[in-house]
Amino acid sequence: MTLSPAALNLADLFHVIVDAVIAFDGEQRILFFNKGAEAIFGYTAEEVLGQPLDILLPDRFVAIHRRHFEEFAASPVASRPMSERRPIYGRHKDGREFPAEAAIAKLDRDGERLFVVIMRDITQRQRAEDELRVQAQQAAVAAERSRLARDLHDAVTQTLFSVSVIADVLPRIWERNPEEGRRRLNELRQLSRGALAEMRTLLLELRPSALMEANLGDLLRQLAASINSRSGIEVDVQIEGNAELSPDVKVSLYRIAQEALNNVAKHSNAVHARVALSTGPSNGASNGQVRLVISDDGCGFDAKLSKPTHIGLDIMNERAAAIGARLTIHSEVGAGTTVQVELGD
Repeated sequence: MTLSPAALNLADLFHVIVDAVIAFDGEQRILFFNKGAEAIFGYTAEEVLGQPLDILLPDRFVAIHRRHFEEFAASPVASRPMSERRPIYGRHKDGREFPAEAAIAKLDRDGERLFVVIMRDITQRQRAEDELRVQAQQAAVAAERSRLARDLHDAVTQTLFSVSVIADVLPRIWERNPEEGRRRLNELRQLSRGALAEMRTLLLELRPSALMEANLGDLLRQLAASINSRSGIEVDVQIEGNAELSPDVKVSLYRIAQEALNNVAKHSNAVHARVALSTGPSNGASNGQVRLVISDDGCGFDAKLSKPTHIGLDIMNERAAAIGARLTIHSEVGAGTTVQVELGD
């Protein structure tokens, strides 16, 4: 069985749709206002029929809506989403605004062009999305706090415990063997400096804006001291040039160095590591030539057998790609590892 168009009363169909269905002419006078529109906007159909569409829009959007409407009316496009250019908002009878999604179509009936808008109030959906976003942010903050607490325990707390133990026994050691006492005193000094470096590194995680404000060479030296305190690996830092780097480049290079040195501390069994940063003159519009190299004399690995996620290679690659840099990693079993980042011609 089929129904002819005449057998269908479109007005009755539109009235059972829960979304707002609004028809208007080329002068934007409202010709049809379904029950869904009454529920969403708070007006009855009798109140809005013949009125300009502007009464349903926030005042600040009226001019731009008219411009977009005129462009659509003159275009060959038959329909399109109205939210593809900007967020859509409606205005309720009581004056409050609500977010919406909408689509517009144009129809020719009896030689007259009509326009139909179907609109949905997305206030509840947007509120739910906002709540999910807040929950995700809170979960991320909680995870970061847990990580910082773990790092604080694994690094700073253990270092300070060692400092406390050495400080307790140092007077007795000094009385029996001054030479050993001096050696332990130097160890105490190194542990204290390492704990301070670790604390500074953790504070950077709590205030990321400090990364953009600090000098990259100073950040790398602090990072090296932190790794030395944590792992006992001697990390030499060499800085050549003092070009001013953009904040995004500075942060990405620091994070790459941090990831590479963490790998050295966790996996390399190295005795020595080296961080070398060289920067060429910048012209203000670009960062000039930049090269960062992190190398170690550890056990190395077979790149063909190692998954990128296991040693953070994918993270380093993403950070390098984000600033348009080239990242290369060379490693051989028993011959250490070298991570190199190059930016500029």
